[in-house]
Amino acid sequence: MKPEKPTIWAMREFEPSAKCPSCNLIMYLGNRCPHCEHLLSQSEQEAQTLFWRKSQNKGYILGLIFFVTALFVLPWLFST
Repeated sequence: MKPEKPTIWAMREFEPSAKCPSCNLIMYLGNRCPHCEHLLSQSEQEAQTLFWRKSQNKGYILGLIFFVTALFVLPWLFST
């Protein structure tokens, strides 16, 4: 069975989550693993949400660093 994949950005119910604690495969959309039918407990759901927020924030930070660096480096390169 294929896991459902997120298709809409910035909608919490479509965001991917962390790995299933039972079978270690990536889970998407909901609190039940599509591979092994493991139903997440409340603490596991919170851990999944925390994992997603950390990875999402890391991406935002790296994007911001790249954008700011590009704003300073590109004009300096082409200022001649």
